[in-house]
Amino acid sequence: MKQAAPVEAEPLSVQQRPHSLLWFYPCCDPRVDIQMNFNKLKMMVGRKLARNGLMRRLVEQRLLRRTVRPQGSYVAVLSMGRNGHSYSAARAARALGRRVLLITDQPQLQEMAYADALIPLDPLTDLEAILTRLEGFKMEAVVVSIKHLLLPAQAAIADKFGLISAGAETGLLNNDKFAWRKALDAAGVVQPEYSDQPEPFEGRACIRKPRSGTGSANVSLMTAQEEKLTAAERASGVEYFFEEMIEGDQYDFEGVVEDGTPRVLSKVFEKYIPEQGTFAPRYFLFNAPIEAAREAALDRCLIETLAGSAVHNGAFHVEMRVRGDHAVPIDFANRMGYERLMTLASGEDFGQAHVNCFLRAKAEVKRGKKQAVVQFFCWTPDDFDIARARMREHPRHVFDQVMVPHAFASIHCLGMVTFQADTHEELAHITAGLNVRG
Repeated sequence: MKQAAPVEAEPLSVQQRPHSLLWFYPCCDPRVDIQMNFNKLKMMVGRKLARNGLMRRLVEQRLLRRTVRPQGSYVAVLSMGRNGHSYSAARAARALGRRVLLITDQPQLQEMAYADALIPLDPLTDLEAILTRLEGFKMEAVVVSIKHLLLPAQAAIADKFGLISAGAETGLLNNDKFAWRKALDAAGVVQPEYSDQPEPFEGRACIRKPRSGTGSANVSLMTAQEEKLTAAERASGVEYFFEEMIEGDQYDFEGVVEDGTPRVLSKVFEKYIPEQGTFAPRYFLFNAPIEAAREAALDRCLIETLAGSAVHNGAFHVEMRVRGDHAVPIDFANRMGYERLMTLASGEDFGQAHVNCFLRAKAEVKRGKKQAVVQFFCWTPDDFDIARARMREHPRHVFDQVMVPHAFASIHCLGMVTFQADTHEELAHITAGLNVRG
């Protein structure tokens, strides 16, 4: 979907905004205010420390000294540093009782806080040097967090040292979505019409996607009248492909795979609306109730898509849309998505479940009760006012909120709030007026 240009956010008026430096709402239970403001304060301090170059260098030097004489076995954690840290994998490996060897040329404080040693090399460009350095370590796993660009490096390290990985094939398909479409075709998976040439879609609405990318960057909804690929875009060096727009409801299934056996942690109903020239998320409803026949179609699509995408180990998310009696895949990745919300919704630490996929000696990951969870985005003043009223009335059910104007995927969003409840009936009561339903 087309990404709108960033919009400068207008500050809310004094009457509109809560009277708190930490941006919380008035009229809440004071005990809730104190706890939530304390959590915000910890986050603010953590971010400030993470931006402190001196602190980061001191911690980095400490880890480098430890790396000279490594002791014991390690879980190697690959990171892209400032371009995508691996805090969640490092935190999860440490929580599972493992030593963490961080590998990145741009170590960030939040991931170094959970590391025991450091190899300051770039997994994307220094792979051969990393393989040589790792010969001095005893390793039991190599993992990534949320950057599928690192999957090929994970596979190469795992192959050399006899470890478990997502695999070279799925690494390729994660990073070339046109190749992924062709792989699904070869596996007989029903999917949208697609082409690497614009001509089949001239005079038709379609979706234009880059062959490689993440986070919907440069994904555009093209109208029937639009030129599908301009001369400037052809000369840009970005490789695009095209696929038909599926109009049905959208779902995202999130979970983990161990030795080819998938386990869904949460099924998410995703509602989008047209906004500022693109499709913006209205809400994400976790553990959404799904009618039996529709759920069966989605389950079939999930299994076929994971098999066709060569997903054998690690976390996954598969995005699907329902068309008639069938579900068709529109995107996938062999990595985590929605990590914090997935942990809340599933009752299971998603990061730990992910890291556990790559450990030969599996650790015990506690499983708790599933929660009804919705992440709601405010695109209009009415949305904002209703959401804030529901927050005031049900402060104990607010998991997270950013009730300030901010850019979300380069779109001007007035605010975001996440509500949680024990049941979807209770969640429907809490979110009354926001029109949240599966």
